[in-house]
Amino acid sequence: MTTFKLDDIEFGSISAQQETHLSDYFYRSGAFIQAGDRNTYLVLGAKGAGKSAIYKMLFELKREIKSFSAPNIGMADEPQLRDLWEILTNNNLAKSKVNLWKFYFASLIADYLIKDPNFDKTYKKQYQRFLTRWGLVQEFPTAWQALRDIKIEVGVNWGIDIKTEFPPKTPLTTNEIDAVINTANAWLRGQGAIVWICLDSLDEVSTNGYSQSHLEELLSDLMRASSEILRLSNIKFKLFFRTDIYNALTYVNKDHFSASKLELKWEKEDLAIMLAHRLAALHLEHPQNRGISYELALNWINQLFDWTNSQLTGFDDLCAKCMDGNGNVLPRNILLFCIEAKNIQTQFNIQEINSCQGQYLFSGAAINKAFHNLATSQLNDFLQIFQNFGRTYSLLRGHHTAKFSRSELSKALNINDHLQAQSNIADLVRVGAIAVKDKKAVNQSDAFEIPFLYALALDIGQGGQ
Repeated sequence: MTTFKLDDIEFGSISAQQETHLSDYFYRSGAFIQAGDRNTYLVLGAKGAGKSAIYKMLFELKREIKSFSAPNIGMADEPQLRDLWEILTNNNLAKSKVNLWKFYFASLIADYLIKDPNFDKTYKKQYQRFLTRWGLVQEFPTAWQALRDIKIEVGVNWGIDIKTEFPPKTPLTTNEIDAVINTANAWLRGQGAIVWICLDSLDEVSTNGYSQSHLEELLSDLMRASSEILRLSNIKFKLFFRTDIYNALTYVNKDHFSASKLELKWEKEDLAIMLAHRLAALHLEHPQNRGISYELALNWINQLFDWTNSQLTGFDDLCAKCMDGNGNVLPRNILLFCIEAKNIQTQFNIQEINSCQGQYLFSGAAINKAFHNLATSQLNDFLQIFQNFGRTYSLLRGHHTAKFSRSELSKALNINDHLQAQSNIADLVRVGAIAVKDKKAVNQSDAFEIPFLYALALDIGQGGQ
């Protein structure tokens, strides 16, 4: 058996945005393949479910994505809307944020297509005029242009009539926005091409500062705007949403997206294979052109972790205890556990304590401490996202059991009003903070449980033992 050293292992980062070597060990899962399908418009998942990793790799591996194959076009962006909203406001066009999103889409499309050497010359001049009239491109870059890092040649190459179009000689109208979108669709149709507008980090968009209600309103208008544009034949979307945020949105015809929605769910088999891809550099004997099976992945993982001397019985037990109230296990949590275990064992080795037995690199003590650190981190991360549940969980801290009937849970939460209790419990279940255990609808259930990872962090019941 090959002998590994702790320093040989590189688990990478838990954040796709910070990961510099993601393509070296990215797992092309079934979810990744489905996300690239032409019928998928929405990709939903909890924070840490891998949305940003899939988003990033769709473009790094776009040659493998049929939807993005030439002559089709894939456009990736993380929306910045404040300056666009200011432009609409200054021109008395800020009545609807649906127009804001259409303005944003038109600016992306115009910026991209005018760089295409085959683009229609008449449309190109129309788009150049649009970008200058609306203050998105000037002789000197606007704040928005600098932020977006748009590389558009202006000045002499565009002609003096366009260069002097800002400030606009005639009032701006939303008809100009629609004209860009409609003419782009017509040109794309003539080329037999589809443009895919792919947006990530949607939980961070704003026009005037963050608030939950403002975000939900803004994203509901995003869905209204994209629904209008989807009626056209050659402009499509892939929108990456946090599940809880998308579920809270209210817009007409929401059910129309049901067939084009992908919700990221990770099985333990996929999680093991995902982790094994980050261990593949240790196993040069494994042919690179062969896939990694679940059995092989478990074998590689079990060579490293001394489960027999830990509170976890194995990788399957790790996955089961990382499950939230909606039955989701996040790849972020599995990776964070491994990164924590490596850091802790490295410190143990320096201190010459809790040494590993046999071929293992992670001792039971490192596994236990890493899992407790993961629980604390997951709870803190959850409460940072759902700050309104901070008081709720403080009431549950130290409770003698993680299992509750409806009346017991209402009492533990100090809620006497029946309707308020029903609403609060439904909210806790919706975000995965509490699990329904009797397979009934949430408002009919009488059996609830705090997920193990949260119970451990809160010193509740068995999780605290």
